[in-house]
Amino acid sequence: MNDERLFEEIERLKAVYGAVCVSSEPSTPKLLQVGQAPLPRGCAPGKTKVLLRIMPGQPRPEVFVQPGIKLPNGKEPRSTSVVLIAGQDWLQFSYSFPWDETQNTLDHFVATALRRFAKNE
Repeated sequence: MNDERLFEEIERLKAVYGAVCVSSEPSTPKLLQVGQAPLPRGCAPGKTKVLLRIMPGQPRPEVFVQPGIKLPNGKEPRSTSVVLIAGQDWLQFSYSFPWDETQNTLDHFVATALRRFAKNE
């Protein structure tokens, strides 16, 4: 994703989710933290912080959420692990869905990724 497109995507994320923090260092990968994104109905808490890690040459961003999410059935999600990124713990999870940066937006990516937590496991 080129810098111009990334700027547009950050503005779109801000419009949808409010606060978005961008890593201040001009490094790779780019880290975008979304302040609060809604989780599917029944999840606890109802909202979570989201971290997107965008790396050049990768077909899609990596997505992480705050640890501590409970599924609608009250259980913890499976196939997750806590990783340390930029000094904070983030929950890494697996969920596959089609995404093409030329066709889809980052706000769509976040919303689609979070739907993974609607599935009781």
